Amino acid sequence: MIIKIAQVFIIVPLVIAFWRFKYLNKIQLLLLGLLVISALTSTVARYLWSIKENNLYLLHYYTVIEFCCWAAIFYLFFESVFMKRIIFWIGIGYVAFAIVNSVFWETLETFNTNSRSLESVLLIFFSIAYYVKMFREKRISRLEYNASFWVNAAVLVYFSSGFLLFEFSDLLLNLSSYKIRGVWGVHGIFLIVHYILITIGVWIGSDQKTSH
Repeated sequence: MIIKIAQVFIIVPLVIAFWRFKYLNKIQLLLLGLLVISALTSTVARYLWSIKENNLYLLHYYTVIEFCCWAAIFYLFFESVFMKRIIFWIGIGYVAFAIVNSVFWETLETFNTNSRSLESVLLIFFSIAYYVKMFREKRISRLEYNASFWVNAAVLVYFSSGFLLFEFSDLLLNLSSYKIRGVWGVHGIFLIVHYILITIGVWIGSDQKTSH
């Protein structure tokens, strides 16, 4: 039940983002694009599952798109040329790794554990680096009114919780169906929190300087 609610909950940030479309900044527009792609991918995946077709190949493509969108968002978050270069080259390296992984190691018919796990680690790194920057500079007087704070929190919460699930997904196959549903239920809760934080991030006025 939780999993189904989590999958549908993406409607909330989508509605808010479209409602405030003309006020969105570049980062919020990237978020909107990512949400649309995520919703479409989820819909197609559920359809393929309903007709008993393998839908895992969708995750291979979506993971790369998801990472690139988040990398672009963090690229805009940082003002430092050094950090921008790091994000750019890490992005290039990640895409190359994901392609090699899908071709030679975890084919399109299987769950892309390696790519999902590495994506989580890299995005957690970007998120922590941004929080370090934010708290060192102390340029934000009210964090609750800063869109980037909430967007960054969405990344840290979801990908930190999802890392263990992605990393040890193969081990879940040895659990009972009841325990597997429980694990995915917990994952669904974190996904809901992820969407709530993104909703706040697109709700807050785009007049906020998201880099500060």
